[in-house]
Amino acid sequence: MNDAPAEVQAERLGKQRMRHALPLLLAPLALGACQSVPEPPSESFRETLNRHVAAIQSRDYQGIVDTITTGDTLILIFPNGERYGTREQFLGFHREWFADPAWVMVLELVRVREGRDYGYALYRTSYDPDGAGPTPGRPAYLSLGFQLEDGQWRLVHDQNTRIDTATD
Repeated sequence: MNDAPAEVQAERLGKQRMRHALPLLLAPLALGACQSVPEPPSESFRETLNRHVAAIQSRDYQGIVDTITTGDTLILIFPNGERYGTREQFLGFHREWFADPAWVMVLELVRVREGRDYGYALYRTSYDPDGAGPTPGRPAYLSLGFQLEDGQWRLVHDQNTRIDTATD
């Protein structure tokens, strides 16, 4: 039997409990330190969005390449509902489209939303295929979705939807 006074026994018991509890209390901190922290973006979502839109308007093919996903999947949906699903299809379309010097596209920002790793922008566009004007271009909505990939905002979704002028 233990002859130590009750106060000493209580102190020893408290130290024993602390010795056993301390690893349990520190475990979440140690595990949290082991988790990988995502790399902060090298530029903001808005900066990438603006570079992408400027690349479209100036027919800058390399500017488009620099702002799209490096992965194989990239969704492009045309106003008629036709859908491309790969990065290569997207680039092939833009290569041909940018080779035509006549078209004019005006974009008006409608809405932007940015999350931790996904950003979205909606534009109202006016597209004039021959640039002849003054006839109004074909109105549409352009929806652009960007995902954060290895610290870079990259386009992963591009959808164009024609606007019925009677309902807009």
